[in-house]
Amino acid sequence: MSACARAITVLALFCGCFSDGGAELTQTVGSLDPATQTSTTTTSTSTTTGEPTSTGEPGTTTTGGEGLTDTTAPPLCPGEMQCSPGEVMDVGSLCDPCGRVRRTCQDDCLWGEDECAEDLTSCAYWYLDDPGQGWQRVALPQPPPEHAPTAPANAAFDLQAHDQLVVLTADTYHVLRHSDQTWTTSGPLSELFPDLPGPLLQSYAVYGADNDDYAVYAVGAPQAWIYILKPGSWQGQFTQMGNCCDSFTPQVNPGDPTTVRDLWTDLNAPFPWTGGQYYGPCINELFNLGTYAGWVTATDVFIQDLGWCFQMVTQSPLAQFAPFTAPGAPPGERIGGVALLGERFYVFAGE
Repeated sequence: MSACARAITVLALFCGCFSDGGAELTQTVGSLDPATQTSTTTTSTSTTTGEPTSTGEPGTTTTGGEGLTDTTAPPLCPGEMQCSPGEVMDVGSLCDPCGRVRRTCQDDCLWGEDECAEDLTSCAYWYLDDPGQGWQRVALPQPPPEHAPTAPANAAFDLQAHDQLVVLTADTYHVLRHSDQTWTTSGPLSELFPDLPGPLLQSYAVYGADNDDYAVYAVGAPQAWIYILKPGSWQGQFTQMGNCCDSFTPQVNPGDPTTVRDLWTDLNAPFPWTGGQYYGPCINELFNLGTYAGWVTATDVFIQDLGWCFQMVTQSPLAQFAPFTAPGAPPGERIGGVALLGERFYVFAGE
């Protein structure tokens, strides 16, 4: 089957779909055990002529003109000196919701209490292997690896047959190797999707074994644009456009497609997250839900049947959908891109 013909077939099936180097720090959410300690110190000095000046060392003031030194103030560090005032130490632990544990040196040259400082790079992405074991949160090392995204994710899709995931920001793409969690490649979004005619909201990919390539959907509203992507090449070939939102029904509908953070497809259904029996208007009978697509907003999950009539069949609050009931689940407002590769479910941080 030609790539174009397969893309047309896939479009018919999904007519409703609109939508390096460096090792990451992986840690179960909530753990505060120090692993490494790094610190940075910032000092400054200033001089003036004819006016009182501070040398940056409290307790010593030089009065201009008379050449006298006032040493009556108490010394800066009367006891043990652990650090320099204002110095900040990264303890090496993560904290909720998206931060790193840090200590600040006090005026008495002793370390203060551990505090959680917001750092969005500490929530690069989350993954789930087993709901019973909870989510694992992955933080970017500092400085971040060369090919890792440093801007919020807009969408993500998997290249399952080739052990890769692609994360999309507003302007760039970034490739994560699934097997060892290494960022391997990155580039401008315009290279992956040449001449993309509108803003991208969501994305997913469908593998074609006959041609060993992927039909990648760049989903906007009210249209989706389909590109063919060959493994090893990061320049997609545009094939055709499709319509958005036909799969939603008056009963199962997010209202505005722009509220959908991203979607994933489960063509093998490895987890019992979905199920049930639903009426299929195209076959005029009930069917058991099998393969499906999941559409995620900040508050809800919408499930689309991909085996029979390709319509939305159910809606669930995000907090009640099985993966997101597991410990350490990412907050809905941070979901930027989602993808399922094998039996691992990924959520990449957005805004």
